[in-house]
Amino acid sequence: MSKFTCLLCLLMCVSTVRAKTDYYYYKEKRIPLIENDNKVCVSIYKDNKNAVKRLLGKVKVVEQIKDETFDIFIVSRSAYENLTFSDSWEKDAKSVLLTPSYKTSNNTEVFLTPYLNLRLKKEEDIDILRSYAQDLGLEIIRQDPLMPLWYILSITSETGKNALEIANALWESGKFAASVPDLCSNDLLCSNDPMFNQQWGLHNNVYTDIDISVCTAWNYATGKNIKIAILDQGVDLSHIDLAAHISNLSYDTETNSSPSIVHGDHATHCAGIAAAIKDNGIQIAGVAPEATIVSISNSLAVTTNSRLKRADGIVWAYQNGVDIISNSWLSSTQHSAIDEAIHDAFKYGRHGKGCVIVFASGNGYSNNVSYPANCNDTILAVGSINNTGMRAPSSNYGTALDIVAPGVNILSTLPNDTVGYDSGTSMACPHVAGVAALILERNSELTVNQVNSIIHSNAKKLPGVNFNVTKPDGFWNNEYGYGLVDAYSSVINTPGTVYIQNDTITGSRVISADSIYVGRDVTNTQAYGDVMLGQGDITMKARYVEFKNSTTVPLGTTLKIGN
Repeated sequence: MSKFTCLLCLLMCVSTVRAKTDYYYYKEKRIPLIENDNKVCVSIYKDNKNAVKRLLGKVKVVEQIKDETFDIFIVSRSAYENLTFSDSWEKDAKSVLLTPSYKTSNNTEVFLTPYLNLRLKKEEDIDILRSYAQDLGLEIIRQDPLMPLWYILSITSETGKNALEIANALWESGKFAASVPDLCSNDLLCSNDPMFNQQWGLHNNVYTDIDISVCTAWNYATGKNIKIAILDQGVDLSHIDLAAHISNLSYDTETNSSPSIVHGDHATHCAGIAAAIKDNGIQIAGVAPEATIVSISNSLAVTTNSRLKRADGIVWAYQNGVDIISNSWLSSTQHSAIDEAIHDAFKYGRHGKGCVIVFASGNGYSNNVSYPANCNDTILAVGSINNTGMRAPSSNYGTALDIVAPGVNILSTLPNDTVGYDSGTSMACPHVAGVAALILERNSELTVNQVNSIIHSNAKKLPGVNFNVTKPDGFWNNEYGYGLVDAYSSVINTPGTVYIQNDTITGSRVISADSIYVGRDVTNTQAYGDVMLGQGDITMKARYVEFKNSTTVPLGTTLKIGN
């Protein structure tokens, strides 16, 4: 029997046991891997742009892995399986490599890429490696320059097995010193804040993926230049983990004056969830750790004219340039002034694009979302889940619910430089406000409805929950809304924007983005800086194109706008 026949037998053996238990080899020991039934890794050669386009057009990408040869996407297994039924995908499948997702024994998520790393026993064994590679349809990518006995290999469409199966078989052949599949994971220290590992809502160490996936989102946005108003009992303006990012603008609705006043602990706890400073070695991290916190205080207690005063807080927020208003409170009675203030914040806030307004759904053990969260369809009404992904029993739900977020045993800041735990939809609400800040940092030109749609359509569909109601932004559930807010997916699926100012654009230049704004920049959204479109064919490819200020198109210039 030839060595290749033996090798194929080994591969068949690996395949038959894979459904029960997977493993890789480390120092001659089998290290177990638990296959994740919910996700798969899809690798497409970079030269197949059409396959990538069709994938992205039909499947929500959970995560993307950087690579030089492949576009590598993590997608839900069910979404991928649905994609394979489409007629166009049959021809794409030949250039697509599908590999599993796994969890390690300590519950860490890892993704199997098309690669494996192999070590020769001696330099002369390169011929053996070449023989195996040719027979198995493997590509030898390169020799490691600093460790020359190590090689990077890739499976191909001709291989017929995934990289784990091939790596194991090559090791079991006895011909090589080591053979390891490339299991990709996020090994970054997400935050150096000492209590970060107690913030399960940001990174769940026990129940994988039952969190808002903010660690990977922080690679793209941290909320910089975005203002989050905490309309509540008043934030401790000097708190050690908040003060550096608290706005010098604040307002107390009880006295109709500045600064805001601390009427209780609640607002400081909510502010820390939304935007506590990250990587300062102090306490915790917030969802949008570089966002600016704007404190608007109200006693939220039995005081006269309290509803009208809270409406004043909403009006003050949008009139003073706030982007997001986080409201972890309810009103036991309805009030037209609150409705009017919310309506006006949507109409006039953010220069007409509308403030993002987030409300807690309430903790009344009710199948109806509380007021004011239910008074306007443009409000993001947020329910609460625990660290297993189950709805908190007290969390109100129903037709007005948009999304759920972590809300049980949430660690955050408290007045006088302290921290503590609290539970409720009050804690879930600022998680979503923080995600909205990440989205707006990526694209400050989005309207409130566009931000809401991004949050809805990128929510995680929690396991065991039947999302069976069709709504404009996807499938919805009466108790969980669109699902668990997902910071990473929301951020990477936020349409990009290009700002051009004080520039002369000449000579066959192509500018591509979802939106192009000529004559202003991201830090000054007013008309700013002349832009001259010079000679040559200038192509601007965008979903939305706006020309601002004194943009000029000189005689003889061809301007092409379109997708």
